[in-house]
Amino acid sequence: MKVHVPGFPTEVSDPIELPDIAELLMYPAFQAIDADNFLKHATDFQRYLFGKVPIRNDRKYVLIRSGVWLLEPNSRSHVMTSGGWHIDGVADDCHVCPDERVFILASPCSALTEFNLNPLEAESEPGESRKHFMNKIAREPEKYGVIPRMIEPGRIYTFENHLHRAIDPKRIEFRYFLRVRETDSAGNKSTPIKDLFIHDVGGPDRINIHYDANKISIYYPRSMQRAPQQYTAAS
Repeated sequence: MKVHVPGFPTEVSDPIELPDIAELLMYPAFQAIDADNFLKHATDFQRYLFGKVPIRNDRKYVLIRSGVWLLEPNSRSHVMTSGGWHIDGVADDCHVCPDERVFILASPCSALTEFNLNPLEAESEPGESRKHFMNKIAREPEKYGVIPRMIEPGRIYTFENHLHRAIDPKRIEFRYFLRVRETDSAGNKSTPIKDLFIHDVGGPDRINIHYDANKISIYYPRSMQRAPQQYTAAS
């Protein structure tokens, strides 16, 4: 069976002017929160930005991930188990029949997501899982004609079973990232989260940002850690 994998996303928003990263850092952070609860706790700009997302309302849930991370080389703001090119989704066959729609937006930074430029077709054995299929491509991307193209910051990109990959940051930098999912899988959060973690490539998770009622704690990057190991800014 041949599986058709779309090329670079064609549904892209007009540029959206983002607040300064310092202001974005003051906003509450969210992970796997449904739209109703997100809107209860979000700031005016977060609601405005969410209103720009072209939701189709053809799935049971709309889940939001939103926050600012302090990145450094060899780190990521989320876990990427495949180690490279991959396809998002939940079900084993979602590379054939997409079961989620995803919308992403990032602030200007060196760690902007890359998508494969052109559509591709690849053979898939009956019953082959998404993980096996995407790892097969990730091992030999040149064989399948994969050409990376980076997204632009400040635009919302819509995609389903598109091939893409996370890019590690080239320097120490803040990045705001919004990820909205239309899915049939329920979220597990109803309020803003207190802790954001950074994930070392091939290493452990580390706390990155911590939110209290009246302050934000920003933890030093691993390469600059010294005592004291955090700087606290008033929110």
